[in-house]
Amino acid sequence: MRITKAERFMIVLTILFINVCLLIPVWQSARHTQLRREVARTEQMLREKEEEKMVLSASIARKTTPEYLIEQAAVQNIVFTQIGTDASSLVARADDNVR
Repeated sequence: MRITKAERFMIVLTILFINVCLLIPVWQSARHTQLRREVARTEQMLREKEEEKMVLSASIARKTTPEYLIEQAAVQNIVFTQIGTDASSLVARADDNVR
């Protein structure tokens, strides 16, 4: 029994089709794993950015407290003085005239 060229072509085509059918699920699984890793990396980066934002907000909040300002005034030799009521009323009146 001889195998003709058409039969040979059909056998090769069938083998290729079976290989492609077996390759598709493997490719899908690899792609799914890659996408999961990418999502995990992105979520980790978002958590890090959120943590960095909270650290910066805490730093800004700390640096606006009166205790920190007094401490920095002592370090930089800045003296706080009380503004008298006469001076503050003059400033208020001058500001009212500008409008």
